[in-house]
Amino acid sequence: MIKLDIQERDGFLIMDDFPKNCIFNKVKTGCGATTIALTNDENYIIAVPTTELVINKCYPPKDKDGRDIAWKKSQIQAGVSPTNDRLFGLYGKFTKTVQIQLNKFLAKDGVKKIICTYDKVDKLIDLINPLEFKILVDEYHNLLKQYGFRTKVINQIIEKFKCFKSHCFLTATPIPERFKPKVFAEMKEYIANWQIVDKITIYPCPCVKASTTAVNVIKHYKDNGHFVLDGIKSEEAYFFVNSVREIKEILKQAKLTNDECRIICADDEMNHYKLEGFEISSSTAPVKRFTFVTCKAFEGVDYYSETAICFIVSDGYNKHTLISIDMDIPQIAGRIRTKSNPFRNKIVHIFNAKAVNYYVPFDVMEERIEDELATARRRMEQLNRETDIKILKQQDKEFERLGVHTYIIKKDGRYEVNDMVAQLKLYQHWTTHIVYRSSEALQEAYKELGMTVTKGYEWSIADDSVVKDALKPPQFRDRLKRFCDLKEKLSLTDNEQRELRVITDKYPFLEQGYKQLGQTLRRHRTIKEIKALIE
Repeated sequence: MIKLDIQERDGFLIMDDFPKNCIFNKVKTGCGATTIALTNDENYIIAVPTTELVINKCYPPKDKDGRDIAWKKSQIQAGVSPTNDRLFGLYGKFTKTVQIQLNKFLAKDGVKKIICTYDKVDKLIDLINPLEFKILVDEYHNLLKQYGFRTKVINQIIEKFKCFKSHCFLTATPIPERFKPKVFAEMKEYIANWQIVDKITIYPCPCVKASTTAVNVIKHYKDNGHFVLDGIKSEEAYFFVNSVREIKEILKQAKLTNDECRIICADDEMNHYKLEGFEISSSTAPVKRFTFVTCKAFEGVDYYSETAICFIVSDGYNKHTLISIDMDIPQIAGRIRTKSNPFRNKIVHIFNAKAVNYYVPFDVMEERIEDELATARRRMEQLNRETDIKILKQQDKEFERLGVHTYIIKKDGRYEVNDMVAQLKLYQHWTTHIVYRSSEALQEAYKELGMTVTKGYEWSIADDSVVKDALKPPQFRDRLKRFCDLKEKLSLTDNEQRELRVITDKYPFLEQGYKQLGQTLRRHRTIKEIKALIE
């Protein structure tokens, strides 16, 4: 790992370009790294893991002057960005219409940028001269994390990245050394040497059932008009929940409506079915009080809010919600871009561990997988010596069917051992069976993260009582004081009006009390006392 002295300003990278043919660990999320490739004078293919990231860059939620842009769903489509005519966004179905638009874009003079989902890289190679383009594989750690369900696409990237003018694998959360596949372990890796260190605070919230606690958080916002963390009021919440079914359960229990929330997840038929009664939104849609985000938009997507807190919801009995401490948590920490937001670098992690009586220790799992790899190597050698075409064809079909469930892969007519599969198994075992086996294990993992995270962030772990205390309902005297404070104001914001309604709905006699007693109402302490005075 090579330290790279960077040019920075106000927490943002201001480099002209990235180092070539390497991994670049930018360390910080939200530091404008992708923007370098989007705006410099080099032809770039920027490959990203999700459609949402393409949309977010082509249809940014704010203009260059920081003003909000509200994009209609009908405006958003693959093609040239309406805010940057040098940028083409490629995702979804690669229709003839899109291909015609792309060919027209490529025929123009000048610098060209194509931001696309991982699956489009292979298709682009046939339409461009790769030697005229650099490739930036953004959020490259997903090549391991998503290998289980995007095996073919990721194999294509690994096989083809060297055909470009140069390559750079970018992330702020690199694959940990213990899980790093050979293709990346052998690659030169640069690490940004930041001078300014950001402070990140994790607020662990262990509980019996994560979704129920998330519902309680929402009810607290609704009942009080805000949620107080470290003495500061938050009026919005972002919930990062990597399960659409879990999101629907929270929405149902919290009795939320479409007007109160937006849901950012894959816009497909299955999710529409799961979310029956709720709309699927995007990061470019108007902000609502509660936002729910799946892994579709955990990374690289910009969100703006003056007071939002990020809540992560992890259920030990739903493996999809068990996010990685070392690769996912730092990503979520950088999602809120509004610098004036006091919660920008704070995360509340609501979780319940899965009670287990027995688990396979990590070193035992390592030994098992190494033994399986040794067997796979012997099989590979036998297959490479085999001359019977029928046997080999049958074997190829079996490997294709097995996908990520086999250690052997065929490249350029030769069989190789695919260590991506082995490393994925280790990573998944570590996350689901080691880290989340108990609340103590999870909090220990946070401590390890704080000790090992690269310079650029200073991590601290708050006491797990902080969020529990914040969820305690306010006393009547606190509600009374707030009611009087709001009544004194000449004008109220929408959130303050909502907060006032919540108080008067719960204590309707306060309106009558204020009419009769004015500001002297605040001198009285109990419900009984006030009711006696106004009767």
